[in-house]
Amino acid sequence: MEAIAKFAADRMLARLARWLRMLGADTTFDQRIDGAAMLKVARADGRIMLTRDKRLKTAPDVLFLHSNNFREQLREILARHPFDVFENALSRCSRCNAPLIEVDREVVRQRVPPFVYAANETFSECPRCAHIYWSGTHRERILGEIRKIEEDLPWKLDE
Repeated sequence: MEAIAKFAADRMLARLARWLRMLGADTTFDQRIDGAAMLKVARADGRIMLTRDKRLKTAPDVLFLHSNNFREQLREILARHPFDVFENALSRCSRCNAPLIEVDREVVRQRVPPFVYAANETFSECPRCAHIYWSGTHRERILGEIRKIEEDLPWKLDE
């Protein structure tokens, strides 16, 4: 299995960018810039450009995604650039892409609802945007979705 490629997603692929980040893939995304500008960013950073823009389809460093469905898009990406979808899952901020850092629960005590603090022992924080993450029901739903995606992959994780 190869290392996770670095990606740049154009502004048509916001949901996909968030899911790639949840899988642990370093994924640049900026709603404010168009596909051509994002391609320049991707090239400068050594990233694979992900797009649905037919005008960018023929560039050699672009992965044109045929589907509108984010699950199918993930499968298209993983078929071309396979990586273990669980190894680094939930290790990046889904909002801004920064790697999360584990923080002592006392640090977040006043920043999360009391029931969240009482129910969780571990917390992570984004060092860039300060968003706090914990193992709630959303984490289990995300991991369940990742399991569904993994079931349909053309390769197995233990190969």
